[in-house]
Formats: sequence, structure tokens, C-alpha cells
Amino acid sequence: MSSDPAVTRAIGAIAADLKTFAARVILHGLRASEALSLAPTDLVCMCLLQLNGPATPGWLAEMTGLTTGAVTGVVDRLERAGYVRREPDPQDRRRVIVTPDLARWDRDLQRQAANRAPASLEFLRDYSTVQLRATRRFAADLAVAPPV
Repeated sequence: MSSDPAVTRAIGAIAADLKTFAARVILHGLRASEALSLAPTDLVCMCLLQLNGPATPGWLAEMTGLTTGAVTGVVDRLERAGYVRREPDPQDRRRVIVTPDLARWDRDLQRQAANRAPASLEFLRDYSTVQLRATRRFAADLAVAPPV
């Protein structure tokens, strides 16, 4: 790590901005889950399914740190809301795969967001290709970094 005071100050400023960003993401998630009548953990699991596709409840437990019992409750609620369905795993009929209904999910997310200013990444259009590459690398590194 660099001992340059300017680098240290820049890292401190980035850390502060990331804390603000994280707080805003959490608040947005809480508002979205409330608008959809879901628990925050339900929203997190649904987002994981949206990003990764169908998955086993065990995988959801592993990704979220929830117990398998808690994931069963999440899947029950998401199924009642019409956002997922349980299907037999074709490789092992004793297991189930949780399959998201992404069309319904997207429609309901758009409906709940219509009452608020939509979140936008349009500001990124002002970045150069080099800046976008660096930002993408930063975001990718952040996504796999161990929790602080």
C-alpha cells in the first residue's frame, strides 16, 4: 500500500463515499421490499435469482448466509407472491430448483419504481472509456472483496 498522503486521503474519501452509497442502497432496498410486501431478505434472494438464474435453496443459503430453514421461508413467501416456482431438479429428483418469474418481477419492480425518480446510471455516459474500464474493475473487485 502506498504511503503517499494524497493516496491515503483519496482512499479515505472513497471509503466515505462508499459508506454513503451503501446506506442509500440499503434504504432503497428497504423501500422496494416494503412496496412489494416482501421482507428485505426476500428481495435479496430474488435479486440473486435475477442475476444468476434458477438455483437450489442450498445455494441461496450459501450466498446469503441464511439457514436452510430461513431460505425455505423466503422461497415460500416468494412463491406465494408469484415470483418463483419450485421445480424438481432434473439431476436429483429429491432436490428442488427455485425458478424465478423474471417477467412478473420486472413488471412489479417497474410499477413500484414509477412513483419515484428512477435510479439511473446515465451519468456514466460522461465518463471516458478508460474511466469506465477502471470503474468496472473497481465494481467487480468490490463485488468479490471480503466484508470489511
